[in-house]
Amino acid sequence: MSTCRKDCTTTTVPKTIAGRLQFFEQHLPTWAKDPVAIGLTAPELVSLANATAQARSDYDAVVNIRVTAQALTEAQHNSVAEMYDIGSSFIKTIRAFAEKTNDPNVYVLAEIPAPQAPTPAGPPEKPTELEANLLLPFGIKLTWKGTVSQNASFGIYRKLPGESAFSFIETTRDKFWEDTSLPAGVASVEYYIAAIRDSFQVNSNGIGLQFGPDGVSTTALSMAA
Repeated sequence: MSTCRKDCTTTTVPKTIAGRLQFFEQHLPTWAKDPVAIGLTAPELVSLANATAQARSDYDAVVNIRVTAQALTEAQHNSVAEMYDIGSSFIKTIRAFAEKTNDPNVYVLAEIPAPQAPTPAGPPEKPTELEANLLLPFGIKLTWKGTVSQNASFGIYRKLPGESAFSFIETTRDKFWEDTSLPAGVASVEYYIAAIRDSFQVNSNGIGLQFGPDGVSTTALSMAA
């Protein structure tokens, strides 16, 4: 006769609650036919039958509670969503009424906060990594890194030989710009990029280029802003 080297019960009876209920409910009628023939007694089968009936009752109660809880949770979500939609529309109406009547006391009466003035965005980020590359037959392509978030933009500034100050050329929201308006025979050119937002302006470091007699760039110089 074979013997179990482990607890045979753990491999015979399922591990889940539902599986264990089903196992004993299915085996009780078989074992009750002739308990003595399988080493059991009638009183023992009665005790198992009572325990199984109680386990089934408790299990079904828990399942019913879970189903009810799920239904109540869904109902709660729906009612809260409906409340929020209606209440939010009321708040929008109150704010619109306060704005239309220009009466801040409306917010006091409704006990809701008045809209806060928008926080100024502040200075933009400084453009970085300004580079210049020659365009053929003659021109310069500028590229740089920066951001145009919160309505920022970039201003292009250029200085040619003989000019005492940089001149503003144009504004762009791109991070590149092509200068095809250089005068013929120009010996050098300098650029910088300005990040602009509202009244703020932050300049990049400058870059300068010198051209050889054939118009081909020979030197690129980085300069402080």
